Amino acid sequence: MQSVSTIINRVVYIVLLSCIIITTTYSQENSPFSRYGVGDLTNTQNILTRGMGGVSVAYTDPQIINFTNPASFANARIVTYDLGITIDARTLSSKTPVLKYNSTNFSPSYVAISTPINSKKSLGLAFGFRPITRINYSVVKNERIIGIDSVQTLFEGSGGMNEVFVGIGKRWKNFSLGVSTGYHFGKRQAASRRALINDSIAYYKSDYNTNTSFNGAFLTGGFQYDILLSDTTKRKQSGAKDFYYLKLGGALTLGHNLQAEQTNYKQTFEYDYSGDIYVLDSIDAGSIAKGKIKIPATYTFGFLFQKTTVDAFGVYDKWALGADFSFAKWNEYRFYEQKDATINNWQLKIGGQWTPDAKNNENYFSRVAYRAGFNIGKDYINADGKELKTYGITLGFGLPVRPARFSYQFTTIHTALEFGKRGSAVNNISEKYFKLSVSLCLSDLWFIKRKYD
Repeated sequence: MQSVSTIINRVVYIVLLSCIIITTTYSQENSPFSRYGVGDLTNTQNILTRGMGGVSVAYTDPQIINFTNPASFANARIVTYDLGITIDARTLSSKTPVLKYNSTNFSPSYVAISTPINSKKSLGLAFGFRPITRINYSVVKNERIIGIDSVQTLFEGSGGMNEVFVGIGKRWKNFSLGVSTGYHFGKRQAASRRALINDSIAYYKSDYNTNTSFNGAFLTGGFQYDILLSDTTKRKQSGAKDFYYLKLGGALTLGHNLQAEQTNYKQTFEYDYSGDIYVLDSIDAGSIAKGKIKIPATYTFGFLFQKTTVDAFGVYDKWALGADFSFAKWNEYRFYEQKDATINNWQLKIGGQWTPDAKNNENYFSRVAYRAGFNIGKDYINADGKELKTYGITLGFGLPVRPARFSYQFTTIHTALEFGKRGSAVNNISEKYFKLSVSLCLSDLWFIKRKYD
């Protein structure tokens, strides 16, 4: 039995280490789409549900932390750590000019912990840290101007938005409610560097860049409702029963404002022999402007059909099949009261999972959870005014590390494979991606009183 201080120290260590990794490690992809809005939206779902196409708002499992719907926190039965990472490979394609750009990137996904507050009253708590968006681009634009041979402009940007959250969920029989809140914070660095190229006249290069830091609180609420469709006695001698459920779920993240502070620089510069910038003259050497960034509301609704088996050894999910629909009003996004190339987006997700026999200790692959799904939708970025359609297919596996019935410790490795595309034939630039996500989910029973010394 571990002491309380040892447990607390372990929790603090894991959270701090993961926060450092996530905040200091950014993938090096060059995504021109991340120039708009708050950047590329990362897949913030639990890796288990990513394998099912993203179906999550009605999904519950005592051993995972469902970020989509805080009502699911009510199902926490044992203390659970969940740490996820993602490796993604992207290919950007441009029709005019005909170009391709490939990148492979590492992206920490999340670190989270859930714990029951009162198991008998179905009251649970979860908290964690995860990145929400990423900004990373470097785009060169070449033009010709009368009187000057050519103009070359380099647009560069980096940064992103992160989230720290805490949530609580409560269950009454078949109905659950939950709420989570926390802090969104991050930075956005954007630079435009222009060089005028002429055979007879030497022009200084100009640099206009802004560094914006922002932060603000958010609030998410959700519900889940289980409808028992039927139950059947599977084996009278063992008392095993099969239950068939229709589960409904919904979640809403309210629109909110982020308080922002922007530092502006306007200057002329040159590159030194090592490629670094040295400033020649400054027009604006660091003026500060305060403002707000308006983040819109997000709505998610869905359902799940599920078969569950209950016997003397425990509760086992046999299969699940469902769908989610999400919608966000990104046409309301504002950056310092200014609109951007953003539009309302939506996504439809369909998927499920199947476990052949969770109690079969003689055949490991019978205990593996197999998952698949797909999703279609429209991206919130509208860079060329023609909208960006999105679609993807997913596969996933839940790999148990040990048979659960022999220990109060449960460890599962969840994996998700995602193949998808953003953009279509009407867009000049499109993006294909492949993502491999892995999470390590560890659960244990703590704070048990000893019966014997």
